[in-house]
Amino acid sequence: MAALESPTVRVSTDPRAFWAAWPHLLSQQPHPSPFTRPWWVRHVTQDTPAPLLIHDADGPVGGIALTSRRRLGVEVLRPAGHGVPCPDHVDLVALPGREQDVAEAFGRWFARPGARLLDLSGAPERSLAAAALGVAAQPVDVAPYEPLTRSFLATRSASFRRNVRRTEKRLADLGAQQWTATSADVGAALDAFEALHRDRPDRAPLLREMARLRPAITEAVACGEARVDVLEVGGRPAAVSVAFLVAGRLALYQLARSTERHHDGAGTALLVRVVERAALEGCTEVDLLRGDEAYKSGFATHRRVLTRVRAAHGVRARAALLGQVAARAAVRRLRRLRGRRGPAPA
Repeated sequence: MAALESPTVRVSTDPRAFWAAWPHLLSQQPHPSPFTRPWWVRHVTQDTPAPLLIHDADGPVGGIALTSRRRLGVEVLRPAGHGVPCPDHVDLVALPGREQDVAEAFGRWFARPGARLLDLSGAPERSLAAAALGVAAQPVDVAPYEPLTRSFLATRSASFRRNVRRTEKRLADLGAQQWTATSADVGAALDAFEALHRDRPDRAPLLREMARLRPAITEAVACGEARVDVLEVGGRPAAVSVAFLVAGRLALYQLARSTERHHDGAGTALLVRVVERAALEGCTEVDLLRGDEAYKSGFATHRRVLTRVRAAHGVRARAALLGQVAARAAVRRLRRLRGRRGPAPA
């Protein structure tokens, strides 16, 4: 373990010690993220877990769940599941009133001897990690969300309600049935999820991550922090939803839907059912997570800005960061150029 002056920062060598304190710290946050839960970090990361627990003489006051990988002599620190699994709302956390202490301690820890690079993609707009390291959090995306009342559909637009009701009636005439997976049958539900995605080439990257995502979702279902719902039409899956439930908030993570014409609207109809049930059970918000896809506008009228926090310490780490920034800028220029010239040949 590494220690600095008070407040002391520890890099836990025993994950059990970190997770013993972490749930209490998360419970004090206004926006706890499902992507910092033990079931996510344990299963989804491809790197070495490197959680930091910040504490003073009275106990834990903050921390962050990171993963670590060494690359060309640089320690790269990122959230678990970076990349295709798309974690968001990930950041350095602190007990209310202790933000300054936690930020200063984290900054001291990050600036200790050695080359390291922090890369938090999906951090909140006012990131404590960014403030701690004196860097700007760069906006990268938005996360639509909506406060919930006990009747979600009644708060939607007239056209949205009308379309949902028409779809519900049409699917009901075709024998639509919905079921929610338990620990006993979550495997079958996820099999259906993967089968529906195989019909869509754009979902291939996500399918490659399912070996990691399946055990995380399965454990989350077992502890009541995930819900997998299946809508069947004529005895065949037409849509499958994966959602997380943490601290009274519903986070809609993934939706798989049939591409068959007579299943049109099944995905939207299923999501409405999932949100309505969560509202009746007392959830106070539905978060549609990262992305501004068109369908989300029917579910949410509010948005949070998501950012990317990148910082480097040491000559090698600063060079690596500059290289990353330059490479991404080149990719953006190439995409704009292809857009002006039309799609690239297959």
